Amino acid sequence: MQGNSNNVIGNVRSGTRGEKDNPVKLAYFDVHTDNSTSELSVEIFNEKYHQPNKLKIQFANQNPMKIGYQMYEGKKLKCYGNGKEARELDDKGKRKTIQCSETDCIHRKNGKCKKVGRLYFVIDKLKDEGIWCYPMGSEEGIENVSRRIERANRLGIDLTNDWYELYLRAKDTIKGKNYIPDIKKIEATNMENKETHTKGLSNINNEDNKKEQPKQQKNNYLKIIGFQKVKYEDKEVPKIICIDTSSKKQELILMPESKQDILKVKAESIILPLSISTRENYAILNDYTIVKAITENMENKKVS
Repeated sequence: MQGNSNNVIGNVRSGTRGEKDNPVKLAYFDVHTDNSTSELSVEIFNEKYHQPNKLKIQFANQNPMKIGYQMYEGKKLKCYGNGKEARELDDKGKRKTIQCSETDCIHRKNGKCKKVGRLYFVIDKLKDEGIWCYPMGSEEGIENVSRRIERANRLGIDLTNDWYELYLRAKDTIKGKNYIPDIKKIEATNMENKETHTKGLSNINNEDNKKEQPKQQKNNYLKIIGFQKVKYEDKEVPKIICIDTSSKKQELILMPESKQDILKVKAESIILPLSISTRENYAILNDYTIVKAITENMENKKVS
């Protein structure tokens, strides 16, 4: 599976912020809202996982770890770089480009500049949703994962073809427990994955599948934000306006021959499209499942 790390559904984290905005380390993986993570992404993750201390993942590409360097003064970011060049910020926030070197930087030597990583992958049970990002601040954890990636590339191993277990390993420190990310390959599941992949290819090559069929939609959850009417083939039909997990707007029309129970729910409901076809630049919703239904009664309860 090849992926684009720019198309991220949200962030998976092993840390959060306390009541006084202080960093809190977690013994499990968590998804909460931030600038890159919507409420819908949180719902999708929590439907399948509840405070897991390990995740079954598949890497997004051959270079799924992006390394950077950051230096803070208190809570203010003062410098960030990529190992070649950095942006240094003054007290007014003006940036100056400087050289960035892990071995020669005085701030790295005195411990002020920290190595950070961003790991991109898909998660088992959520594979069709998109790519997740795991921001990493543990230098030991970054080294654990980087060694695995570097070895695979050195041996010519396809990282996107196997499943791995990303887990948190407890470590005692002077300040208490620390949780270090680590990774290992899952051999047995990898064989099952290859068998499934082979079956999928044989189905695609089957002559029967070459007949014209509605385009099957990947299992991407959509949140409904509104309903309208639109003229199609001289008929007035419903148009459902949705957003996907990356907050991208989608418009689907519902034909009279399709099931109509979606028209009984309200905005904020979540659906899982099962089949979508395209006709004359219109996206037709052929089949779907209602994952979360917001109804008139529920809205009245909220008001009262």
